[in-house]
Amino acid sequence: MNKMILFGFVFLLFPLNSSFSTTQTEIGNHIFIFVQTTVRNSDGQLVVYLESTKFSDLDLLALESFLDFEVSRGSDPIITIDGQNYQVIRRVQSQTFDSEDLVASTILSDNVAEKPVLVARFAHDGYAVIPGDTLESMWTFVRPVA
Repeated sequence: MNKMILFGFVFLLFPLNSSFSTTQTEIGNHIFIFVQTTVRNSDGQLVVYLESTKFSDLDLLALESFLDFEVSRGSDPIITIDGQNYQVIRRVQSQTFDSEDLVASTILSDNVAEKPVLVARFAHDGYAVIPGDTLESMWTFVRPVA
């Protein structure tokens, strides 16, 4: 019993130094990000639904470059919230699995100079997939415009 209490006390005094950190995004910040991920089995039945506005490994420079390119490809709407104009950029990623796997994060990446660059990652506890399962991640970005 004493060992457990001492361990808990030491843990509180010296928290683990982890490189894992998250960035919470909110409307009104430089950029707001919201991702919704669904996994469906081969019959189309919902297996997993996850959503977040919290991200790890967020590379804001790469994200701005990615969004600038994406906006140049289409017509993304401008909305007004409390007198401020915002651009809403929504993109969907889809994948069908052909093997059994465990997925522990939802990742947005981009190719820069023919190399993959991690832009944002939503780390979660994970979900198991089997062949025929499909994943769809809808990324929504809201950024202020002048």
